[in-house]
Amino acid sequence: MEIWLYQVVYFNRYSKNNFLDIAGLVFNVFTAVYLANNINTEWRITFHYFNIAMAVMVATIFCQYLFTSVNEVNDKREFLFILGTEFFLVILGLILGYSVGIYFCIAAYIIGLILPIFLWEKFKAERVNFPHFVERVSLIVIIAFGEAIVNLANYFNSKTPLMYAAFLFLSLVLMFASYVLLSDKIINHHQISRGFVLMYSHIAIVISVLLMTVDALYLNNKNVDRKFLYGLIVVTIVLYYFFLIVNQVYSKKACRFEKIEAITLLTIFILGALILWLVKNSILGVMICLLIWNLAFFLVFLMKSKNSLN
Repeated sequence: MEIWLYQVVYFNRYSKNNFLDIAGLVFNVFTAVYLANNINTEWRITFHYFNIAMAVMVATIFCQYLFTSVNEVNDKREFLFILGTEFFLVILGLILGYSVGIYFCIAAYIIGLILPIFLWEKFKAERVNFPHFVERVSLIVIIAFGEAIVNLANYFNSKTPLMYAAFLFLSLVLMFASYVLLSDKIINHHQISRGFVLMYSHIAIVISVLLMTVDALYLNNKNVDRKFLYGLIVVTIVLYYFFLIVNQVYSKKACRFEKIEAITLLTIFILGALILWLVKNSILGVMICLLIWNLAFFLVFLMKSKNSLN
């Protein structure tokens, strides 16, 4: 997510889509594939592969920012400082080895992710192409939903009722539909903004969609503790809809949530959580609850989006 966002910010603010920009992007895609194919459940084994790949991608983006053809006074020096610090700490961690180096690597990624928040006033909002920015961050959400739907393939077997897959699929469709209403109808695309809330909220949104993928896999596993699964589903719903609503800071005035709507959303969440607790031991009950829960949230977003037409 961090690499994706830095790449998005670069193309949004500075890129001229020249050969070097595209080549850097393609190279990072190749490196990401290398990283993905060298992930092991034993972190000690994964440590070197993961951090070497991350160092390479950070270095590539650093060079893109450094050699951009935008020469006027701008905020790219802040990006260079953050990326340079992150790269240095990752390399230091690799040199020191797993036992000690892991802490330097963790610090590097925290700095890369968090430091822009403390330097936000340094970044020029005028350089942001906001409609393009909304479109770019939406792509990673689309990819996450695609992965969630692909994982429903586990439900297509002779032992699992087809309605299970249908209910989960419709739940995912409703979650995605709520996101589409937010990104296409509710958000005002024609504004000047740094887009910080949009960036960081999408990290949480993507995590919640990936958690929904895990929820779907665990739901069909009888060995998973039902109380744990209940908690995981509740966390997923909270993360997803809370950070969708957070993005109302970019909403058209007519589409902003009022107190009554906030109370409605909170009521939907509480009732959904209570009903989910009552049916947590029933796979079909949980699926029906999720479907109705997501439908209720979707209807609120749908009604709010209609205000954009006024």
